[in-house]
Amino acid sequence: MKGSVGLSFLLFLVIILGCEGQPEFTQLASGLSFRYVDQQEGNKPRVGDIMKVQMSHFLGDSLIFETKEGGIFINPITGAPPNLSEALKMCGTGDSVQIQMSLGKYGRMIQMPMSPKMDTSQIVTWNMRVDEVDNESTILARMRSEQLEKDEELIQEYIVNNNLETTRTDEGLHYVTLQEGNGQFPKLGDKVSVNYTLTRLDGTVLDTSREDVARANNQYSDRRTYVPYEFEIGTQGIIEGWNLGVPKFSKGGRGKLIVPSVFGYGVQGKGAEVPPNTVLVFDIELVDIK
Repeated sequence: MKGSVGLSFLLFLVIILGCEGQPEFTQLASGLSFRYVDQQEGNKPRVGDIMKVQMSHFLGDSLIFETKEGGIFINPITGAPPNLSEALKMCGTGDSVQIQMSLGKYGRMIQMPMSPKMDTSQIVTWNMRVDEVDNESTILARMRSEQLEKDEELIQEYIVNNNLETTRTDEGLHYVTLQEGNGQFPKLGDKVSVNYTLTRLDGTVLDTSREDVARANNQYSDRRTYVPYEFEIGTQGIIEGWNLGVPKFSKGGRGKLIVPSVFGYGVQGKGAEVPPNTVLVFDIELVDIK
């Protein structure tokens, strides 16, 4: 239910403050007010670190923002406005804190449109708990590994439900060769032409280079030309899964490529049709190698 995380955290703060007495706010050089609610003396961020936080923002008693389940990651040194960065750098693993600022400062910080009728002197209170502080590359590698495990479970279910026999690459992609090609496999730097149809695991067609498939699935648009997609193996302009998976097919070959989300559109997703952490399925035909 919306507000449950923020409200439960607010209740936690009320209990702590009620039991132990309300600590004083410290006025920071940035102009923000800051206080520890529960200080655990955990490791504080250094250059190269990111922190995982849970937070809720209140204007008076009204909840105006809260993080989704799982929290968010922030680089407190390079990924936050300078005034907020000052406060975040004071937070360590396990700390619960409050940050206060005027509504005017809050609006400028998050680039929120402000009506002239708004009382910008009202106080916005951030309730924040720091779950983790660690090197960014370490956290991202762990998250990638954890997501790959989740994706593998979904892929295995898909394989069973569709009676497939796949080959799994060392990276974690799966592929099936349905029609052998001429034995010429593309390598790094080769330009290839690929016909494809992209679906989700539930079979929903999201995109295709084939006009007949587009028409059959109500995807046809007269504003595009349906021809094989051309790209260079190893280029940064495509998803990682294509650079890893397309070379498993030889010229003229056809098959199915199942791409874990970490090699697809990842945690960002791609619009409404590809939510974050979506496993992608491609029907592939390697038309040509140049």
